Amino acid sequence: MRDPSLRERWDAWMVQAERFARRENYIDALGRTRLVLSEIDAALAEADDDKERTELTRYRAYVERRMKTIREQFDAWNAKIAARRAQSIAQADEEMKRPLPYGPDERL
Repeated sequence: MRDPSLRERWDAWMVQAERFARRENYIDALGRTRLVLSEIDAALAEADDDKERTELTRYRAYVERRMKTIREQFDAWNAKIAARRAQSIAQADEEMKRPLPYGPDERL
């Protein structure tokens, strides 16, 4: 089995990030994209050829756009959770006034 090139590895990591985001595992998705960005930055520091630098810069911009999209999805997901939590807290007084349901041994 041959070693994958840097680009193939980054592409595989980006697919993993997409799949993490699809399953609402945004923390891992963002972590994976940050890993790709750090690898690209290291490759950019070592790049000598202008064509290679241009390709790396273009790929970095793609990764940043995907990261921004995932972050927006993450923020929207967090906002939904915060809204549900706020609604539960707001309804706590009303819920506390309701009688507790009977247990299986307490039925009349």
